[in-house]
Amino acid sequence: MQLQSCILVVLLAAFGSAIADTTCQLSIEKAKLRASESHLRIRGHINVGNNDCKPTSNENENVTTTVIFKAKKNFNFQDANNITHSGNECNVTASWYNKPDEYNSNKDKTQVFVPLRFIEEIKCNKDVSTKKPKHPTKTEKVTTRRKSAKKISKKTAKKTAKKTSKKTSKKTSKKTNKEASNESSSDSGEHYSGQATFFTPNQGACGDWNDDSDYIAAIGGSLYGGYSSESKYCGKKVKVVNKDNGKSVTVTIKDACESCDKTHIDLSPAAFAQIGKFDTGILKVDWYIQ
Repeated sequence: MQLQSCILVVLLAAFGSAIADTTCQLSIEKAKLRASESHLRIRGHINVGNNDCKPTSNENENVTTTVIFKAKKNFNFQDANNITHSGNECNVTASWYNKPDEYNSNKDKTQVFVPLRFIEEIKCNKDVSTKKPKHPTKTEKVTTRRKSAKKISKKTAKKTAKKTSKKTSKKTSKKTNKEASNESSSDSGEHYSGQATFFTPNQGACGDWNDDSDYIAAIGGSLYGGYSSESKYCGKKVKVVNKDNGKSVTVTIKDACESCDKTHIDLSPAAFAQIGKFDTGILKVDWYIQ
């Protein structure tokens, strides 16, 4: 009788241990994940690894569930500790179990909600390693110091260069603005001092079609020549300098302006905007045919 009692106690203990250590598994293919502040909702083709597992009804049940899911695309989500996980394959270990349920009243569409508070561990294939770096050797320390010194010297050199260039640019910019109206291009063959206006381009006298965004110009009819043939100026570059602010733009001659005199140049809107404001309408300029 005593022997039977002992055997019964052993069997009950073993059965109780089996219940306490219940292991469940959910494998999810073609998974789609959505994370909230409290749950992970995972949808896909869900396979149940242990049909004997029963949903946990309270937090004291010792059930360990491994959720393995794979997706086509990488995803990012946070666990209960606000640690970000990423990848398209993840293993989630939780002290919880729940059977998948259908959604949209479709047996082929199943989902499961995993409470974040029950999750013990998450491992994804794109997670950033949290291993601490090994302590550097003496040689590595020296190398690191040398590299750091080089970086610092480069940064210092850049800062110094910036400061120097700023000072230099401030000094030279004043001279440039004053002298810009009087300077001529080294390649210029002809120089005119007059006015600039703007026009709406279309098919020019040179034969090309242009629009507002092209950097082109039309020159006076007397300078362009006869309209029966293409002018020798077609396709030539012109540097136009605003006398008031020193700003300049380079354009290509593509058209003729019959009403413009010889020192008047008509610019496309894009070119005009580079050296002046539209509300001004007329600019005093020097322009150089290159």
